Amino acid sequence: MSMLAKLNKITSWQAAIIIAIMGFSVFFVGLTNPFIGDDLTQIVSNPVVHSISNISRFFEGGTFYNGQGFGPQLYGAYFRPLMTTTYSLLYSLFGPRPLYFHLFQLLLYIGSAIILYLFFRYSFKPVLALTLSIIFLVHPLNSQVAFAIPAMQDALFFFFGILALYLLLRLKSIKSLILVSICLLISLLSKETGVLFIAICLIYLFLFEYRKRLYAFIGIVALPIALWLTLKIHAIGLLGANPHNAPIDSLSLSSRLLTAPSIVLSCITKFIFPWKLASAYYWTNPTFSLRHVLIPLLIDIAVLAIFVYFAFIIYRQDAKKTQFYTYIFFFGWLSLGMLTTLQIIPLDMTTCDSWFYFPMAGLLGMLGIILTNYKHHFRARWLILLAITWIVILSVTTIFRGFEWRSVISLAENNIAVSESDDYVAYDNTAINYYNQKDYTHAEIYAKKSIAIFPDSNSYYTLGHIYEMLGDYPDAVKAYTAGLKFNSSIQVQLYDRLGALTVVNGSNATNKQLLVGALNKLPGDANLWFYLAILEYHQDNISNAQYEIRQAYLYEPSDSTISKYYYKIMHGLPI
Repeated sequence: MSMLAKLNKITSWQAAIIIAIMGFSVFFVGLTNPFIGDDLTQIVSNPVVHSISNISRFFEGGTFYNGQGFGPQLYGAYFRPLMTTTYSLLYSLFGPRPLYFHLFQLLLYIGSAIILYLFFRYSFKPVLALTLSIIFLVHPLNSQVAFAIPAMQDALFFFFGILALYLLLRLKSIKSLILVSICLLISLLSKETGVLFIAICLIYLFLFEYRKRLYAFIGIVALPIALWLTLKIHAIGLLGANPHNAPIDSLSLSSRLLTAPSIVLSCITKFIFPWKLASAYYWTNPTFSLRHVLIPLLIDIAVLAIFVYFAFIIYRQDAKKTQFYTYIFFFGWLSLGMLTTLQIIPLDMTTCDSWFYFPMAGLLGMLGIILTNYKHHFRARWLILLAITWIVILSVTTIFRGFEWRSVISLAENNIAVSESDDYVAYDNTAINYYNQKDYTHAEIYAKKSIAIFPDSNSYYTLGHIYEMLGDYPDAVKAYTAGLKFNSSIQVQLYDRLGALTVVNGSNATNKQLLVGALNKLPGDANLWFYLAILEYHQDNISNAQYEIRQAYLYEPSDSTISKYYYKIMHGLPI
């Protein structure tokens, strides 16, 4: 019996154990990483998430806390209620301990690789299905989905999406489509990209079941889609609020499309040679050039031509056309996944490694079909040796990637080194790190570097904080005011800081105008009502101050400072 024949006797349980062991061996380095970045605003400092009793609120907004007590609470451009619910469950059970968040996310990630293996088993021999699934598991491009807690959305949407696809393949009854649709709804509630799994299910039914269940599936899945759309529109609108907080986001469609060839080429090269990886990329190519547009486009076309060539060869060799249709299915999977990354609809960064998580499964499926049809052209021993070598290289690279999430500064330093001069977010995070260390001189330098690359509300917010600590209140006001020029997700915080500065800076008339204007936009902001009450009380406008402090207390009764001043102002005591 040949080596491959022996390996192909592996059972599904044995394969699952191998995948699980590989997963924990490669990703264990990330289990002890702390909360960083968006973890702090979405989990640690988000009181709405701290109790699962607020679950209804997770379906009424975005994922970030707006600091307004228990008014509108959650904001943001994206509707991800299942991710927020998951955060809340983990926080309710374990508190602010990142280990349990990382562990749960890793279990989802490993589970997805196991289900993908089971799905691949319908098309490939066990050893090939296992090899492809392990590559999917340990590839550094996908590692962010396991290491970064904000990528919980990707882990959730893919897990339930691939589960739906496997159930669609495994179960053949019409009734089973209800279970498939439930999984697809959960995937949608995890991330909008879950809609891709609905499209993949439709392609599968069209190609392989000759429409036996296609129309039934369309009718059944229509209800979850309608429910998801209704919830999303109610929470954030159909498309959500565009934050305009990335260079690619500020470009026209034609300029974004000029960047698309480089995005595709980046995915191709990093799949084969995963080096110089960052958590996000912000470069753009808004004008035509030989290096950044034409050459990437020609390479992309060449790769596409190779895929088409293999399709033609498989079509000619496959008498029953089963292999050909499977190849077309995986090609559709890859194409749909890549289409969402091409900035046709502007996103909050140019590209991100985790965006290739979905399309990579389709690409691996295509490679599996090619290897299946060309297996007689290769020696089994050499293929096994090559696969093991590549998996080892991918695994080691991924292990080292895990150390990048050990702190905000380690992640920022890596991103700056990779991007060289594009990653304004990394510079802003470095400024925040120096700020936390009370090194305001270096913090100011990096904040200004961030603004010089791409001015946005976050970097101006950071700069304003730095100026406050330096006692430069006029420049702090200028920084916060500059941040308000953008359609910002942190508008509340900017106004709150400007409101706080009315206590120490500016004229009474100017400050009152600012606070009244801010409250017209944010009538539920307890802090703004509080600062206006202080201002009015100092001007002996007692009745106005009492009304305003009542409003502040109404929106934030648990705030000890507001409670103290509420008592003093309502009783006419000095403050």
